[in-house]
Amino acid sequence: MAYEVKVVLLFLAATSAGFIVPFVVAWLWQRQAVRELAVILLALSLVGACAGMAGGMSRVGAVGSIIPAFLGLLGGLSVYLFGVDRTKGLIVSFGAVALSLSLLLSYSFASSYRNIGDDHRDIRSRCAAAYTDQKLLSDAVAFAAFRKQLGRLCDASMYWEIAD
Repeated sequence: MAYEVKVVLLFLAATSAGFIVPFVVAWLWQRQAVRELAVILLALSLVGACAGMAGGMSRVGAVGSIIPAFLGLLGGLSVYLFGVDRTKGLIVSFGAVALSLSLLLSYSFASSYRNIGDDHRDIRSRCAAAYTDQKLLSDAVAFAAFRKQLGRLCDASMYWEIAD
């Protein structure tokens, strides 16, 4: 499966979990506002998943920016919902759960993909050095040991282009 497809599937999984879990619980308590609840929870799950994916894949410490933005969004939403209708205060709590859950899941999923490019570059450089090392190539036992330990990694990460 392609890298991009995996990232999209992880994004959708984090968004779905961030939406479904609080929606089911909230639906049991506030059935009169199901449409409103669904829209708010879906929007907050998407925001949380986007922030989590961006923060998790970033090499820069994004937590210092994500957490204040997260708290500001929740504060603004709370003030708005409490100002419009005080009976909707419970929705804010479920929105916080949706945002937190999708942010946490997407951040952890994305951080596992952060260093894949660096890992492949390191493997390619080691393999290229080994396959151009005359000493290693001339020793059949050493070359067989190298192929046994790293051969599959080299074959999977190398793009061999034969020049004309």
